[in-house]
Amino acid sequence: MKIQCRLIFILFCSAVFFLTPVHAQQIYLSGTAKASIEPKSYPFSVALAGYGYPRGGRFSLDWIKIDQVTVPEFKPWQKWKNLAVDAVAFTVLDKVMYAADKDGTVTYAALKDKTRKWQKLGELEGIISLTSYKGCLFALTANDELMRFELKSKNGDWIKIAKFNGLSYDIHLKAIAIHGGKLYGMDKNNFVFEGRHKTDGNLSVRAVAISAEKQTVLIIGADVCGFNHDFITSVKDELSKKHKIKPSAILINASHTHFAPSTQDWSTWGTHQLADSIYLNTIVKPALIDAAERAIKNRKPSVLSFGRGKTAIGKNRSLEGAAVPYDNDVDVLQIEREKDHHKTVVFLTGCHPVFKNEGIEGFTISPNYPGVTKSLLEKEPGITDAVFIQGCGGDINPVALDHKQTGNDLAVDVKSILNGPLEQLNGKITFYVDSLNFPVNPWSTERLLAFRKENDNGKGDVNAEKDVRWADLMLGLNKDHSMPASMPVYIQTINIGNWKLVGLSREAVTDYSIGIKKLWPGKLVSVAGYCNDVSSYLPTSRHIQAGNYEGLGSFFWYGQPSVFPVDVYEKIIDKIKTQNH
Repeated sequence: MKIQCRLIFILFCSAVFFLTPVHAQQIYLSGTAKASIEPKSYPFSVALAGYGYPRGGRFSLDWIKIDQVTVPEFKPWQKWKNLAVDAVAFTVLDKVMYAADKDGTVTYAALKDKTRKWQKLGELEGIISLTSYKGCLFALTANDELMRFELKSKNGDWIKIAKFNGLSYDIHLKAIAIHGGKLYGMDKNNFVFEGRHKTDGNLSVRAVAISAEKQTVLIIGADVCGFNHDFITSVKDELSKKHKIKPSAILINASHTHFAPSTQDWSTWGTHQLADSIYLNTIVKPALIDAAERAIKNRKPSVLSFGRGKTAIGKNRSLEGAAVPYDNDVDVLQIEREKDHHKTVVFLTGCHPVFKNEGIEGFTISPNYPGVTKSLLEKEPGITDAVFIQGCGGDINPVALDHKQTGNDLAVDVKSILNGPLEQLNGKITFYVDSLNFPVNPWSTERLLAFRKENDNGKGDVNAEKDVRWADLMLGLNKDHSMPASMPVYIQTINIGNWKLVGLSREAVTDYSIGIKKLWPGKLVSVAGYCNDVSSYLPTSRHIQAGNYEGLGSFFWYGQPSVFPVDVYEKIIDKIKTQNH
């Protein structure tokens, strides 16, 4: 009887065991894709972002020697010269001839007009050669500058697109021409050079789509210095409309490389340093949408895991004292496809990609250290894609001046995390966007005028010229009664199971990452800056009270109407704590 009871007990326990639910790993649907944002041959040259120096700008144009030619007599030249007295340069576009004289006056006349009614277009000192393409005039000047004029705006200005720097633009040309969509130059010895972009060739946008049940989120990292909120809104709206994904489920992060083409409106910078609309709207925007759409299409059953380690690539560049903050966490999201075990690695840390703006490197398009790390990770067995998300690196610079060393060191750190224990993600997907509006405290007209006068010294000082442009911008806003009432900070939260990603707009300093993580002790929380809108720094009271670059000076560079209040950090932390998403 006892034996029978024991058998019944064992059978009963076995039944209970099999009836008890087992918590298996959760399978998400995940896809990854990347798209190049390398500039095409046109626009021929783009301004590089991030640095206001040198005053004359940093441009991507590189002259590559291709041949020496014998220049034949160009028969239309004498005919055209007879049409315009004292002309030193000509070009024809859409049956209209444009001519420049020795004084820099540019005029135009329709070729079919036998009376040759020349009309003045504008002036540019020192023109020695003219060419034209796609609604624009391009001029070479005697002081080795390339200038562009958009013909749709007859009252517009000539914009510098390249200049001699002795490194990439290291030749003295006598003429320029455009053929087959490419820019060419010729020197006094009749050597011909082709204009190309000086680039590492690996600027990209990378997107990850993750789904669970009926919810999908997109996490996108872009090798750009920054972007405006309205531009990102247009990208999100298009994706939302086509794929029924809410804008609040789409996080777009800028790596903040200082060696990518300009992609945002820095209204107090020189006109030659602003974003090229062709590059922004025909290369960057389509790439963001394309990468996101292919990531959605590529989704496969996957296991997601999270790991955290440390790095020593950065240091606080701004604050001093014993308790100088630096969040040196490296967060890693590993996405492993269930069928073929291909892995995508998303890694996040906060550190400026800024070094170094010297020599040929300062004129070379590059994703900087994040690009080095991504490339090294993708060489590892099993890793097919690596995606970088910039953390709260507003006041953190690399320790090493060599960006390749920084990228290599970070790759070692990420691989160490991947080789250690990882925590699997389980749970639903949720997402939110909140905003906090800080009131603008504008300067009076009297203060602006005094500030402008103080800086309008005509000495060619970059900082002073920036301050004059800022004063003019603010005076214009006052005059038009269009001064913004507030400065918004956007806070995006994406929860993927037990992992929380908080994305802040603007250049958030390292304190924000430290403070936000403390709100959820012991939980998997990652914090990114440079998300969805990079319109200023996001400092703390220490920066504001010190009046340093992050707390004061940068707001003039960004064309902001005022600085943040001294308690901006506390208010943002309190907002996040109260919402508790």
